[in-house]
Amino acid sequence: MPPGFQPPKGYVAVPVRRRRRWPWVLLLTVACCCGVPFWWAQPLRAQYPASATLPEQVAGLRLRQDEGSQTAAEKLKDEVRRQHWLADDAFAGIYTTEEGKRVTLFGSTGLRWTPEADAEAEIARLTDRYALGPAEAVETDVRGRYARCAVGRADGDGVVVCTSVDHGSLATGVFTRLDLNDSARLLDTLRQQVVTADSP
Repeated sequence: MPPGFQPPKGYVAVPVRRRRRWPWVLLLTVACCCGVPFWWAQPLRAQYPASATLPEQVAGLRLRQDEGSQTAAEKLKDEVRRQHWLADDAFAGIYTTEEGKRVTLFGSTGLRWTPEADAEAEIARLTDRYALGPAEAVETDVRGRYARCAVGRADGDGVVVCTSVDHGSLATGVFTRLDLNDSARLLDTLRQQVVTADSP
């Protein structure tokens, strides 16, 4: 007010009521403290713990039960256990079709805090064995699950190696007579049949 200002006669000052902002601040604080951790932890709760069982038939593939295939699968399981020694369990199997397509599937179950980094590490681990080229990221449409695929060679034949990792499991497939996209889709189908989330 200017100096010497006099309010008119009968003027009564009415205090201006300020709007309380604390309820909105409180709600925002609760949302940040509770909502964000819950959103982050939801994939972990949905994907861990998990278990794996190899079906005899899946997606037109048949699990090979001959002695040579079973011996090779056991060696793969032992290798997975050595490479992922904190895993809860390991699995491996060799599938074929009547047309001669072959899929070697192996992996492990167990808690994983960094599935994206683990997917990249698994491809890197197999690069020398299968002479893999650059890996490509594959969309999984599942939050917390990451997939990578790369083209390589094994025993003189072209192969595609794909791995899919989430917070509860790692599944890797070596595919013959399939391109990269078909291999990625088939691995997704296989892991849906093999890996089961045990979370409530």
